[in-house]
Amino acid sequence: MAQSEKLGDEVKRYGYAKQKKIKLYGKELELVSDPKNSKGDDVFVEAREAGSDHIRQVQVPRNVVEMAKVVSRSKRR
Repeated sequence: MAQSEKLGDEVKRYGYAKQKKIKLYGKELELVSDPKNSKGDDVFVEAREAGSDHIRQVQVPRNVVEMAKVVSRSKRR
């Protein structure tokens, strides 16, 4: 498994997984995808805002990604 896939798996453990409901950036969102890495350490999920059919890509907060990276590194050892 590639390092970026492992990071996505770790981010899922923090509640950013498909079909989860979260509050992020002041909005209630239902996640419609699992986390995906783009360039660098940015991780995104596709989400639908409560009461809307519009799906958009939102960035997982940096602190969550950093925590997931620490866990991922410790598992490699």
